[in-house]
Amino acid sequence: MNGRAAVVTGASTGIGYAVVKRLADSGWQVWGGTRSQSDGSKIERHEGVSSLRIEVTDERSVKTAFDEVLVSRGSSGLDLLVVNAGIVVGGPLEHVSQSAWKRQLDVNVIGVALSIRHALPLLEISNQSRIIVVGSINSRIGLPLLSPYAASKHALVGLLSSLRRELGPDGPQITLLEPGAIRTPLWEKVDQMSQQLNEDLSPEARHKYGRFVERAMGTATRTRQSALDPARVATVIEKCANRRYPPRRRLIGRDARIGAALSIILPTKLFDFLVRRSRSVRISK
Repeated sequence: MNGRAAVVTGASTGIGYAVVKRLADSGWQVWGGTRSQSDGSKIERHEGVSSLRIEVTDERSVKTAFDEVLVSRGSSGLDLLVVNAGIVVGGPLEHVSQSAWKRQLDVNVIGVALSIRHALPLLEISNQSRIIVVGSINSRIGLPLLSPYAASKHALVGLLSSLRRELGPDGPQITLLEPGAIRTPLWEKVDQMSQQLNEDLSPEARHKYGRFVERAMGTATRTRQSALDPARVATVIEKCANRRYPPRRRLIGRDARIGAALSIILPTKLFDFLVRRSRSVRISK
């Protein structure tokens, strides 16, 4: 055991689960945040892993979880926080309800802020601690039907930039990861969301937005098959945690790198045209 400790939120599946397993296999003491007891029991099968019940939109739940880590770690503090918990809300903006917008921002933005807020006292005890937030290529590129999701991921750029300057050089080093398509259960939810959108749209809305919904439904399977394994992201996270000077932002995946490059190189009008004509709608996790 190397004595280092990490907390990973959203650890029940996908990237979070892969990170928990990777760090534990490397000798870290790991706490994985989950929303259910059954998911917690699953991750605890790995040696060196404990579970935390965390609902990231409930501050009391978040505080209680990190208080539990404090009791265990005491003056040793925490070396790494990986903030991975997130959801996707989509649809044409004029048809997305206020409650859906609130849910999207509560989980993907406020949940991130609360997790960092209550981890900071532990992170500041440790020397060279790290905060790694799993964002998305959608923090750089907004896609049709994903304005709530893209807004939440864009918000992370401002949140972490401000936090980095607040904490200064003596605070935890902060990295925002921006993956392209990753093979996780979130794709099943995207399929369900697309199907539900197709059923719920009025004839007028279907005429206006139907082509985007059809493309999303038609390409989700192909994109899921070509998406990266979550273990690739876990490898990047471990490398960032071990680097003396981790990157502030890190693209992951060929699709993310190409999309980011085109958004910079091409005139905005041309890039908008290409995105609208694209036959794939991609999210990160």
